[in-house]
Parts: sequence; structure tokens; C-alpha cells
Amino acid sequence: MKNNFIVLSSLAIIITGCASTGVVPADKGTYIISKQSAAGIFGTPGGVKADIYTEANDFCKSTNKTVETIKIEVKDAVPFVRTGSASLEFKCVSQ
Repeated sequence: MKNNFIVLSSLAIIITGCASTGVVPADKGTYIISKQSAAGIFGTPGGVKADIYTEANDFCKSTNKTVETIKIEVKDAVPFVRTGSASLEFKCVSQ
């Protein structure tokens, strides 16, 4: 019974989709995006990092600007502790 619970809990975590904040305005023209891996506690943050850069680039492109990274933080997944994730602080600058 205990093994079934662990397996089902693990599957539920793995199946959970990517949690993303979207572009969030911060301070003085800066923005933040954070996202967790869709693979949950077994996923790597590499794809998540690419996803948030794509989202940031699309956001800045809509105003004919490009992304300037202020800070990027990437956390690897630790099984049964936390999911893989990435967080980007950026601003949009003229090309």
C-alpha cells in the first residue's frame, strides 16, 4: 500500500504542467519571469531556462526592443525536495 502511494504521488508530480508566472513588472523598468520544470522533481531546468528567455524575447520584441539580462537563477531538481526551475530578471532595451 505504501509503495502504491509513493508511485501515485510521483506520477501526479511528474504529470503536473509547467508553472509559470508569465512576465511580471518589477521595479524601474525591470521584469521577472519564473517557471518550474514540467517533469517535476525529476526534471532539469535547461528547457525551462530556454522557455523563459523565449517568453522574455517575445515580450520585448512587441515593443521593438531586446532582452538585457539582469539576473538569471537556475535550480536543479532535487528528487522529493524541489522541482527544477529558472527565474529571470530582465529589462527591455533599444536595439
